[in-house]
Amino acid sequence: MAWLIGFAVIGFMLAPILWILPSRRQSQQAAVRAAARAAGLSVKVVAMPKSRRERVRREDDVFGVCYTRPVHNKKPLPSWKFWLLDIPEGEDDLVPCSREVLALIAEFRGLLPNDATMLEFTPIGLHVYWRERQADETMVADIAQCLNGIIEKGALETVGEKDFGNE
Repeated sequence: MAWLIGFAVIGFMLAPILWILPSRRQSQQAAVRAAARAAGLSVKVVAMPKSRRERVRREDDVFGVCYTRPVHNKKPLPSWKFWLLDIPEGEDDLVPCSREVLALIAEFRGLLPNDATMLEFTPIGLHVYWRERQADETMVADIAQCLNGIIEKGALETVGEKDFGNE
């Protein structure tokens, strides 16, 4: 009987410690996000962007992450949004981008994960929203390569050379 009480006491002492330890999924997310920060991206957990239809229907928020490649401009360029999902025409309040940016997105689209939903350019930087399903460090490297390629080839860090904003 004494052994049983001893095991119960030890079990009650260890249970809170085991409860605090991160799960395998949480450890994997931490490693992926650390790799993103090492690649020069900022990581933020956000509510995923909603289409106009989802906002009108007041659908629940779905959370994911936003990886941002900062852009350092003295004079901000015009913002734009590009859905990576098929959204029916008229279902979203898009901020259109130029043909040059569309060509760059098409060129680098293969580097983005399948669960990425939107690319957005703001004065802060170039953002990609995604759910981090089956994420690993190679996906993060591909995302960083995609964002850097769009920024460099599109001259989004140099002001005055080209206007890659709205047409």
